[in-house]
Amino acid sequence: MALQQGKYMKKSRRNLYIALEELDLVFDESEVIQLREMWDEDKDILEIAKELERHQLEIAALIMDQADKNKIKSRSMGLGA
Repeated sequence: MALQQGKYMKKSRRNLYIALEELDLVFDESEVIQLREMWDEDKDILEIAKELERHQLEIAALIMDQADKNKIKSRSMGLGA
């Protein structure tokens, strides 16, 4: 644990709160491909979430991941359009 803290955690913490702990942020490769296709079709986050049967925050996390890796293009209206 001490090695992980030094490598990943930027600050020491005592009372931990894990944000988005209840979300499933593990995606099958087919879901990632579907997201990219729907994003290219200009579908919004709610449409993508409904199609993939996922919580919109899970989709938002995947969109941020894919944008950070330059796998999808940014939109002038952000996640919504």
